[in-house]
Amino acid sequence: MFRPEMLLPMGLPEGVNVIGFGLSLERPTMIKYKINNIRDLVGHKVNLDMVKRNPICRIDKKSGVVGKQLEMINKRYDKIENRLEQIGLKLKALGFKSTPGFKPSFSTGFSPDIIIRCAVNRPPVSVLSILQILRKLYKVYTTTHTHSSVHNKGSMTLPECSDVCRGDADVRLTLIYADIPCTTLSTGNSTIQGEENAVRYLVRLADKRQVTNLYEGLQLQQICQIDSILDRLRDGSKHSVNTVVASSLSKQKFILGANLTIADILTHSLCVQLQLTSPVIEAWGQRIKLKVENLKV
Repeated sequence: MFRPEMLLPMGLPEGVNVIGFGLSLERPTMIKYKINNIRDLVGHKVNLDMVKRNPICRIDKKSGVVGKQLEMINKRYDKIENRLEQIGLKLKALGFKSTPGFKPSFSTGFSPDIIIRCAVNRPPVSVLSILQILRKLYKVYTTTHTHSSVHNKGSMTLPECSDVCRGDADVRLTLIYADIPCTTLSTGNSTIQGEENAVRYLVRLADKRQVTNLYEGLQLQQICQIDSILDRLRDGSKHSVNTVVASSLSKQKFILGANLTIADILTHSLCVQLQLTSPVIEAWGQRIKLKVENLKV
């Protein structure tokens, strides 16, 4: 700001004939990421590996046409990023060196310590299915605890693996029974609410090593169908679960047809929690079990 008539009312010291100001987003960012030189954050000398390692800022979900477009773009970005990392891993296995600025890494966006909290009467059975898949891809160390605020022990425990110790594990998964209204998943400094979102997170973790085609490896239309079902099941009510089961399993093996998806894993988990049984549900549960056991990753 240079104009004297604008500077004069501000009561600035004599001799100050120009001022500058702004949001100063760079300085807080430097403090957050412990960067001492601003040239390491912006400009042509910025370290692309540092940019790749740190998570991007997501645009908040909005309603209407713009919101749907942003949601589709986010899903496409995640799918492309996942595919690129898979290609990088395959190239590395073939002996090719990684391209500068692109480093496929498990640590990108994920923490090895994952804590799942749930109510005693709502054990997330879905985690058991996904745990089988994760153990095909990672060294997973598991523990199960009961918080002091809870008097009864939960009916489900995470199976432990005697071959993996905590220090050598790629993933450390902890289940805690607590006095909370819904299942949560905590990792690093972040906590996500709902079993449906915990399932999404764990499957994405599996997809970091190998595409499972349980969610984001599918066609966009199928992903949107799965998201719609998971959103419908968010309340965890018998009515919502019965509606999904009745409308999907009368003429097909799985909720989306012939292939297993996270929609099946979550819906069946809710059936177990709500003690919903029928010949159709039991047969469907056996198909899920076989698919998970035989899933090639």
